[in-house]
Parts: sequence; structure tokens; C-alpha cells
Amino acid sequence: MAVDYIPQQNTKDNILTMQEYQQQQLQRKKGAQFKGTLDTSLAQRTLAQQLKSTTSTPSSKSDSHSPSDSTITTPSSATSSPRKPFVFKKPTKHQFSWSELTKMVASKDLGPMGRSEAVQAAYQKAIKRRTKKYGSPDEYIRQRILHWPPAEKTNGDDASSPHSYSDGNESSSSSTSSSLSPPSSPTGPVDPLEVNLKKNEFPYSVKPGIEHWLIWSRQPLTDEVWIRRYLEERLPGRDYLFFINPPELRSVPTISHVQVFTKGEGEVLDEEDMELKKEEREAATAASTPVSAVAAAE
Repeated sequence: MAVDYIPQQNTKDNILTMQEYQQQQLQRKKGAQFKGTLDTSLAQRTLAQQLKSTTSTPSSKSDSHSPSDSTITTPSSATSSPRKPFVFKKPTKHQFSWSELTKMVASKDLGPMGRSEAVQAAYQKAIKRRTKKYGSPDEYIRQRILHWPPAEKTNGDDASSPHSYSDGNESSSSSTSSSLSPPSSPTGPVDPLEVNLKKNEFPYSVKPGIEHWLIWSRQPLTDEVWIRRYLEERLPGRDYLFFINPPELRSVPTISHVQVFTKGEGEVLDEEDMELKKEEREAATAASTPVSAVAAAE
């Protein structure tokens, strides 16, 4: 029960006015609040110290991850913390020549490669726009550029994680990638839902006359012999260089892709061009086949 005022003994020294009593009560109340604040602050500091001592205890398991060479095309699932869904390389004012590209690819010193400032700015805007609409830049490329079916999210994984997507054959998972392989023959047309050659929307800064293309694959591409045979069919009469970015430099981590630079007078043939050439060859073969041979075959 709250007591507003208790009269003191009726002596001159002990008489309290109402105003004096209220001031005393207010001071007691403030003192109690201050003590409660101190107790709360002390409890919070104690809890913080306990958490710090717990998290600073060295773990028995190592979660370090060292990226391997550029032939590895899928990020390792052994990494304890999810990798960023994309990375922004520093823009450059330099235009790389063919000889410079050749040296960097041969030495695997790929860090200096980058886009011009204007292309990099456009790339970053596109990344933000596509992430907002599609959930990730990878998913935009999968659906709008390659016309592949949308990736399925796995058990509650974050969409930003490189292990968050499955495209039906689990090619995004390093645990099963060793059992996967690209189409057996890279010559002639291949299924564009499996492998696709596309010009890079946001190419690296290179000298005029050099083009930047990408081989996109639903399955990891690690066989350099396969890649060379594929490119020789699609870049007739042209020079080419290719490399696979190490994991820490990949801006599209969930789709296997190969960077390709090419120059020359010959044309670049994509999968539609290869299919058309195949049909033309078959038509020419059929036209040159004698009627008697056709009848005999029937």
C-alpha cells in the first residue's frame, strides 16, 4: 500500500513539510532505479565475458579452406562459412593485349584481370537488379541467358550460398561432382541445356579485336582436352585462350563456366549455328546420295 505522507514528531527539528518528504521519496526511488541499472549492466558484462571465453576456445576441427588450382570448377563444401554469392573485382583503366592475356593465363596470375570502370559500374547495377528480382545473379543467368529450368533450393539453405541450388543432377554439389562428366563428344552440336557458349555481357577490359566469351555448363568442366576440342569446333580459324577462375574470383559460383578470349577473322559458332551446320551437312549428303542407294537402304 502506498503511503504519501507520514507526520513526524511535532518538534521543530523533526518537522518535515510535504515538499521535503516528497523530495526524500523521489531520491529513494532514483537510488533504487540506479541500483537496478548497475545490477543489469553487471549481469550483461558477465554474460558477455562468458560468451567470449566460450567462443575463443580453439575448435578441434579445422574450418580453413585453401582454394586449389583453376581447374576446380565447384566450390568445396568443406568450407564452414558460406562464400559470397558474387565478388566485385577492382575495375581497371588498362586494356589488356593478347600477349598480356596469354602470359596471365599461362601463369594463372588472374587477379589483375578486370573490367573497365564503366563496364564494372553497369555490372554492379545489374547484379543488384537481378538479385532483387531473381534471388541471385546466378538464377538470372540460368533462366534468362541460358533458358535452363530454375534451380531448386536444398534443405533450408540460404540462397546466397554456393551450395544452395540443385539443378536436377546435383552438379552444384562437390560431393557428387566427381561422378559427373560433360557430354561424351564436344564435337558437333551438344544439348544447349547442358553446355552453352555465350558472349560475356560484361567483358573484361581488352584491346579492340579481342572478344570475351563464356562456356556455361550444368556439369563441371575440368578436362582441358574436352574444352579445346569444343572450342576448335566453334572457333574455326580463330585464336583462343581459356581459363577457369579459382573459387575466390568467381562472381557466379553455382554454375560451372569457362572464360574464353578469342580473336581472328573467323566466326564464332554457338550451339544453334552448330545444329544448323549439321542439318546442312545432312541435307547435302542426302542430295548427293544416288536414288538407287536410297532405295536399297529402304
